[in-house]
Amino acid sequence: MWDGSAPSKEAAIVTELLVILALVLVNGILAGAEIAVVALRGSRLDQLVAEKSTRARAVKALRDDPERFLATVQIGITVIGALAGAFGGATFAEDLAPLFRRVPILADHADAIALGLVVALISYLSLVLGELVPKSLALRYAETYALFIGRPLLGLAWLARPLVWFLTASSNVVLRLFGDKTTFTEARLSPDELQQLVGEAAKAGSLDPSAGEIAARALDLPELSAVQVMVPRTRVVSLPHDATLEDVRRVVAAHGHTRMPVYEGDLDHVIGYVNVKDVFIRATGDVSFRVKEVLRPPSFVGESMRAVSLLDAMKNRRTQIAIVVDELGATSGIVTLEDLVEELVGDVFSEHEAPAPELVRREPDGTFLVLGSAPVHDVNRELGLDLPVGDGYSTIAGLVLDLARSIPAAGTQLTAPDGTMIEVVEATPRHVKKVRIKPPAPPHEDR
Repeated sequence: MWDGSAPSKEAAIVTELLVILALVLVNGILAGAEIAVVALRGSRLDQLVAEKSTRARAVKALRDDPERFLATVQIGITVIGALAGAFGGATFAEDLAPLFRRVPILADHADAIALGLVVALISYLSLVLGELVPKSLALRYAETYALFIGRPLLGLAWLARPLVWFLTASSNVVLRLFGDKTTFTEARLSPDELQQLVGEAAKAGSLDPSAGEIAARALDLPELSAVQVMVPRTRVVSLPHDATLEDVRRVVAAHGHTRMPVYEGDLDHVIGYVNVKDVFIRATGDVSFRVKEVLRPPSFVGESMRAVSLLDAMKNRRTQIAIVVDELGATSGIVTLEDLVEELVGDVFSEHEAPAPELVRREPDGTFLVLGSAPVHDVNRELGLDLPVGDGYSTIAGLVLDLARSIPAAGTQLTAPDGTMIEVVEATPRHVKKVRIKPPAPPHEDR
C-alpha cells in the first residue's frame, strides 16, 4: 500500500528528473555550440559580417579568440556535468530508493539499485541529448545554430574570463614541473581521429567521396618524407651536361618528360636541371647547342625532409624539381611538384602519357599481386596495412630486400612485422619485380 506521502514523493521525483533533463539539455546546447561555431564556413561568416549582422559579429568574435571560447565551453560542460551527477546521486537517488524498498525482493538493495539506475539514466541522457544529438544538429545546421548561440555565448565568455584565467594559471603551476604549459586551444582531435571523421563523413554522404579522399591524403602528407615520395634513382631520366639538341629530342620522344636533371660524370654530380621549353626556344636551328647553356640551378634536399616542408620550399623557390640526396651526398632520386600533387589527388596523366601499370591487383583467392616498384605507403593506404618504411627504402621491393637481408628467389615467403605474408612471385638476380601479399587475418577470425 502507498502511504499518504506517495503523491508528494512522486512529484519530487518528477521535478528532480526535469532538473536533470534541463542540465543535460544545457550541456547539449554548449556541446553543439562548440561544433557549430567551428563548422561555420569562414567565407560565409565574413559575408554575414559585411552585411552588418550583429549575430555574425558575435560569432566572429568567438572565432577570433578561440582560447576564451573553447575555455568557456569546456568549463560550462564540466560544471554542468558535475552538477547533474551530484544532484542525481545526492537527491534523485535518495528519493527513488523508497520506491524500491516497497518491493520485497529489491528492498535489501534499494539504495544501490536506485544509485545505479540514476547513473545509467544520467549517462544515457548525457550521451544522447547532451552530446550526439546536439552535435549532429550543429553540423547539419551550423549557420543557424552558430548565429542563434553566438551572442549568449559571447556574454558567457566575458563573464567566465576570471575563471578561465584562474584555471589556466592553476594548470600551468602544475605543468611547470614537467616543463610544459596548457592552453585551451590545444588540439582536441588526433590526426587518426580526424581521418576517421573524414571517412565517416564521406560514407554518410555529407562529404563528397573525392574530397574525402583528398582530405585523407592531406592528413597523411605530414608523415611522409622525401624518400617516400621521390622517383628513385633507377627510374630518373636525366641528361649529361654536354647533351646535344638531338639527344634532348630523343629522350623527350622516349619518355615525354619536360624537366630533367643534368649531371657531369654521373648522377651523383647533378649540376642543375633543364626545362625542355627553354631548350627548344634557345636551340632552334643551332646545331652547336649544348644543354648546359639553358641550365637552371639545382635544389637539393635530404631524404628525411618532410613532404609538407618540401612542398612549401618548392613553392617559395619557384622550382618544380628537387634532387634528393643521402647523408653522403649521393643522389637517391628526384621529387617533382607533380609527385607531391599526386600524393593529394592520385595519379595524374598527361595527354601523351600512358597510364602506369596497375600497382595492386586483387587475386580471386583474396591475396593481392603487387609490383615491386609500388611505394609502401600507397600499398598501406590501399590495403589498410601497416608495412614499415625503413631509412634505405620506400618501395615493396626495398621492404622485401630488408626482410630477406638478400635478393630472394621467386617463391620465397616472408612475414612483415604486422603479420602480413609476402611471397616473391617474380625476381631477377638484381631486382624484385612482383610479390603476392596476404594481409593478416582480423582478430575475430583467429578464434
